[in-house]
Amino acid sequence: MNEFTTRVISGSLYVALLTATMFFSPLAFYALIGIFSVLALWEFQRLIDFNSSFWPFVLLSLFSLSYLGFLAENIIKIMIGLAIGVNLFLTYLCLRQKKPNYSRVLKTSFTLFYLITSSVFIPLLMDLSLSEQPFYLLLFYLSIWVNNSFAYLVGSRFGKTKLFAAISPKKSWEGYWGGTVATLLLLYLVEDTLQLFGALWWAIGLLIPLFATLGDFIQSYFKRRANVKDSGSLLPGHGGFYDRMDSVIYTAPFYYLLLKFI
Repeated sequence: MNEFTTRVISGSLYVALLTATMFFSPLAFYALIGIFSVLALWEFQRLIDFNSSFWPFVLLSLFSLSYLGFLAENIIKIMIGLAIGVNLFLTYLCLRQKKPNYSRVLKTSFTLFYLITSSVFIPLLMDLSLSEQPFYLLLFYLSIWVNNSFAYLVGSRFGKTKLFAAISPKKSWEGYWGGTVATLLLLYLVEDTLQLFGALWWAIGLLIPLFATLGDFIQSYFKRRANVKDSGSLLPGHGGFYDRMDSVIYTAPFYYLLLKFI
């Protein structure tokens, strides 16, 4: 079995599990994303040499509190501010190619507010439902999958102008705009049918590819600093769970905040 076939099979199973649980069992979805996030966290901790069983406990505790409805609105506002603030700081470090020393404070901030807190906003999207169906959550995943897939397809076929070679040499501007156009087309068709985003559908269609790409850059930034190709090997054809979830983790708090303005 070649790598492409392996990638398609494992990716399809991943998508099928997420879609089935988000529509038929919120508890199963929380549990599934919790497990995936713990595995991504474990891989991330290895990249920054910050191994500790305490942080998976924190992540699962926040997921549990979220599922039980014990996260007050004011707490969620603080969490989203901290997550977005640290994510933007990481974006600055990545794009400017800064390499600060990994102090304990930095490692703690990246672990808690970039990976853990951002991950919590994935299942929290289920609370922003429409007609009791998690369409916003489904469109979140679909938009990122469509963007990443078409960015890869267009970039591998027509990519000539490097997007940011120092961090991710395979990404191109042609691929970026290919993914963006595909995402805009997807959201236009969905909006025409379900009226999920109103007049701001195009803003969502432009921002999701931007955030998804930045999330991928940040993961590449950490991998380059650790001098590894993949964050792990648990997902055949994809590398690790952090490789698979990087765009989703980074984008989740921004998408959650955008939905609050709709």
